[in-house]
Amino acid sequence: MECSDCEPYLAGNVADVMVGDPVVVNEDDTILDLVELFLEHHYHGVPVVNAEGSPVGVARDSEVMAMFVAKEPFVGRYRLVKDIMHVPPFVIKPEETVQAATRKMFADGTRFLVVVDRENRAIGVVTRIDLIKGIRWKEAGT
Repeated sequence: MECSDCEPYLAGNVADVMVGDPVVVNEDDTILDLVELFLEHHYHGVPVVNAEGSPVGVARDSEVMAMFVAKEPFVGRYRLVKDIMHVPPFVIKPEETVQAATRKMFADGTRFLVVVDRENRAIGVVTRIDLIKGIRWKEAGT
């Protein structure tokens, strides 16, 4: 569609744009496991789940790097993912709108949201790039 005066809007639900079957890390995994996961998948963050598969936090590259910024040098105080994860996790339901997810992501200051089902299990993730998939165009004034 070629339209010089078109206006963008967001359409659809989180389920329409999310990536299902997310890569997750367990809260009791080591930080080495987390770093290897980041390097293997080129992710900036992943959901952290408990033994039941429910999100309990998020682990981001910023938390990993923050270990080396502390006044005291890193001496192995942080051994497990749960030692550095961000709590609470940034979650959203699949039936919520792309617009609501965009607002939530910016309000929370995060790059991704964990999509949870009715039983609070991680079923997907939605990133800023995924939300861009929800952009549609309409002629101005319609």
